Amino acid sequence: MDYSRSNTRRTVYMIAGLIGRSCRREQRFRAVLRMGAFFAVFAIHALVCTGTPNSSPVRYQTAASILALSPEQASHGEAVQIRGVVTRSTDYGLVVQDRTAGIYIDYEHPGTFTSGDEIEVNGIVDPGQFAPIVKAQSIRKLGRAPLPRPKEVSFKQLSTGDESSQYVSITGEVRSAGLRTVASGSQRLWLQIAMADGFVYVSLPKEDADAGSKLVDAVVRVNGAASSTRYRNRQINAPTLFVAGMQSITVLRPPPRDLFALPLTPISRLMQYRSGTDYYHRVRVAGTVTYFRAAESLILEDGGKALFVTTAQAPFIKLGDRVEAVGFPAARDSGPIVEDAVLRDIAPGQQLQPTPVTIADLSSGSFNYNLVSTEGRFLSRVQEPYREVLLLRDKSTLLLAELTEPEKSNALQKLQDGSVIRISGISIVDITGTWNTGGPGASAVRYKVLLRSSNDVQVIRPPSWWTMMHVIYIAAILGVLVLLFLGLEIYSRIERWRLQAVLDERERLAHEIHDTLAQSFAGIGFQLQAIRNAIPTQITGLTQQVDLARELVRHSHKEARRSIEPLSPESPKDVDLLSSLEASARKMVEGGTIEVTTMSAGTPRPLPPHIAFSLLRIGQEAIANAVRHANPCHLEISIAYQKYAVRLAVKDDGNGFVKSGDLLGFGLRGMRKRSAALAAKLEIVSQPGEGTRVEVAAPLPPNLTLSTFIKRTWQHLAERILHVDIKTK
Repeated sequence: MDYSRSNTRRTVYMIAGLIGRSCRREQRFRAVLRMGAFFAVFAIHALVCTGTPNSSPVRYQTAASILALSPEQASHGEAVQIRGVVTRSTDYGLVVQDRTAGIYIDYEHPGTFTSGDEIEVNGIVDPGQFAPIVKAQSIRKLGRAPLPRPKEVSFKQLSTGDESSQYVSITGEVRSAGLRTVASGSQRLWLQIAMADGFVYVSLPKEDADAGSKLVDAVVRVNGAASSTRYRNRQINAPTLFVAGMQSITVLRPPPRDLFALPLTPISRLMQYRSGTDYYHRVRVAGTVTYFRAAESLILEDGGKALFVTTAQAPFIKLGDRVEAVGFPAARDSGPIVEDAVLRDIAPGQQLQPTPVTIADLSSGSFNYNLVSTEGRFLSRVQEPYREVLLLRDKSTLLLAELTEPEKSNALQKLQDGSVIRISGISIVDITGTWNTGGPGASAVRYKVLLRSSNDVQVIRPPSWWTMMHVIYIAAILGVLVLLFLGLEIYSRIERWRLQAVLDERERLAHEIHDTLAQSFAGIGFQLQAIRNAIPTQITGLTQQVDLARELVRHSHKEARRSIEPLSPESPKDVDLLSSLEASARKMVEGGTIEVTTMSAGTPRPLPPHIAFSLLRIGQEAIANAVRHANPCHLEISIAYQKYAVRLAVKDDGNGFVKSGDLLGFGLRGMRKRSAALAAKLEIVSQPGEGTRVEVAAPLPPNLTLSTFIKRTWQHLAERILHVDIKTK
């Protein structure tokens, strides 16, 4: 109804009546003034009701016109003003019904209104999560009004979702009653109503919990606002009813006095031949609790058989308690369960011991819902928001162990891959198809173990060191070692080839010198000897000159032969450096009075061929210079082996000399060049009359053999990667 237009008519009729009753002119004049005042007040009231010129005009004034909008049209947010009666108030909003239909009102403070309040709502249209709704900007209470007459509906009508927010009435039997901890206070109590063609959940305030729990198995008529649970894509999941309180429920048939007066049915006999059980009447079973989740489910085990039971109750039950349950049998692919059970705690007891089984035994289905324990090798762990999953293997069979309520402790996080563990929990078998029929319709059996806490997992043996990851590490290390070995071998071969090429070239030069210069000196000496023999004895002056020439030739020949000796092809790698230098020195001073001594310090070790060869030539040149120029009485040759260097020193007690710029002879230049090639430090110390000391310090590569390298590498990797301490000798 358009309340603003009816008020306008009523005001005009009232003013016209006043004018008609005024007979005198003065009274008519006063009536006209009075009418003008009324019109002014009415104009102000119209502005207040419809908004200022800057606000949007009211587009929709009935619930039915809003419900007819598509989600796209409702998303425009156009202005709404409706009047109606509150049929349900929740913690999040109101359900209001006017003369056309019911609609949901989203409001921040719904608790200020109750069922039966007549209100005026100003707001905007919104698509809502399922049907169009009104987002209230202001609500004004007009008074109290009777609730509309409810519409009798069936489950089929409710399941379409078309009755959403409408005030309806349903009739059925109360299957279960329980509190839901995740629901708001105004919807905490939930009753499951079994209608002729389906099940509907009814929500009531938590204050009605005691009265509602006494309605189990009663036939009732319930009046309330239709609603539903929904998916995210605006699709209905299941119909529900918002009910204001117990005053909206009428008991048509009272519940039985004692649900537990039914005969006790053994779990093993449920739904068997002539067991007296069916899927339409309650049964009474009893057993020991092995698993329990408040207001959801529990598992009872008795006589080696187990039964899954759903319940809306949340009593204080512990594992091991003896419990009775009265509920409706329901068919599942893996076997019957009991739904909508009412529980009664008989007595406390000890927890049952799990039945030892193998992973392969679980697939048979004989242990469905039983408390079992099994062992296997732990493969991996997966952490999800609402569960933790462990993967085990026994021989070729895999098993999933699931903890649906992850704990804050990190007990399962400490499990190491490859450990042998023992788990205890509920065996769950999931069957797809018809079980044990064979043929084309054969079933697919999936099984898992439901853990109750992290204490259901025990480590039997830690993982073996020979895991796949460690094998990969070792293979990688061996591959690197082989590559290093091949690289070293190739490098050493190249060095030997290069050294051999140098030796071959020096041998060639030695032969060339021997075949040319040395033989020439020998020929000159022969000719001078012939001339000496042909000179008469009485010519003494000429004889002396020829003898002097012969001595010079002999000396030059000796020097040429000494120069050929350093170019010998003999490799120094097989000759001790100190022994070689001592032999060279003694050969040079043979027949003289110079005393030669040698000294060695440190632990001798083989030197790389290029270092040994260069030090040999530097030492020979230093010895030759001392013998030829210093006129010493004593010559000392010493070698000191250090960790990363070798020091060679040649010292004499000869004449000595003063350092000057003329120290650029061919021999000294050769010594400096060889030292620079080794990155060695060459030092020459001399003072006149105090002798000379020539010392060269050559750096050495680390004393690392292949076996030593392998041992050190293995120890490093073992300590850093494998976390074990391997001591090498």
